[in-house]
Amino acid sequence: MEDIEFLVRQAQRGNHEAFIQLITGYEQVLYLTAKRFLHNSYDVADVMQETILISYRDIKKLKSPKYFNTWIYKILVNNCKKYLEKNNKLAYEEHDQSVNYSADKLELNELIGEIADTYKIPLILFNYNDLSLNEISEILDLPIGTVKSRLSRGRNLLEAAYKQ
Repeated sequence: MEDIEFLVRQAQRGNHEAFIQLITGYEQVLYLTAKRFLHNSYDVADVMQETILISYRDIKKLKSPKYFNTWIYKILVNNCKKYLEKNNKLAYEEHDQSVNYSADKLELNELIGEIADTYKIPLILFNYNDLSLNEISEILDLPIGTVKSRLSRGRNLLEAAYKQ
């Protein structure tokens, strides 16, 4: 954590290498998060590129380096939402032959893809990215109680869809 805060402070002072190290450290988790929203690798690449450009441009606006994690997730989630709204489409899953998914994981990913973004976004952030309720609350600009209820309703929707 201290290393991340140090790198953020360095990046805010214009150290390009520090920024590259930050993004390199977050690249995999950001990619996987975007992939859960968009499923298509080309769309994910577009959103990742936009997220990196925005974070590079705005890193000086980040008030406290300890919130970098929440800040960059918020940029990514907002970009995913904008992308989906702009294209007004469902994200179709691209089947990558190099990745072996179990039938259960594929079914769960499919079910998550079918529920409304209102419930999908908190579920992905909580279950796949291990973000706390507080972090999700900050990313989505929602009260913690709302995040809790959306997680609960999302789980109920998934369970109902799974049982069908």
